[in-house]
Amino acid sequence: MKPTEAKEEFERFVAEAGATVSEFKPIDAIRLMLDFYQQERAEGCDLPADGDMLLFQWGTNDVDEEENTTQLSLTCYFPPTPELEALKSGSKWCASPDELAGFEYFIGRTPAYKAVGKSRPENVALTYGPV
Repeated sequence: MKPTEAKEEFERFVAEAGATVSEFKPIDAIRLMLDFYQQERAEGCDLPADGDMLLFQWGTNDVDEEENTTQLSLTCYFPPTPELEALKSGSKWCASPDELAGFEYFIGRTPAYKAVGKSRPENVALTYGPV
């Protein structure tokens, strides 16, 4: 798939799974994004040179990236609560499909996932564009 088609391809992938992005809980979002990454490769992105990676990020931070970097982003937004505000921000990269099992294991053990993994977010946004 061409990187510019990632958003539409993911939406198609989600629909074929019988789901809807706007109704995702984090547990759904993570499962389908991991499955999508396992099955789809972005054309022209050099996997061994970190050209097609996954990022799991939580908190209120932004990630600084190199110029000319684009990404498919799936974000679950939750209203601030004392419990969520007490969590530290963080992130972890998955550099290839071979790392998915360990990546999923890591995600499931983060305090952020434990706090909201099965909760309905206030909003879910799927976007594609420059970082």
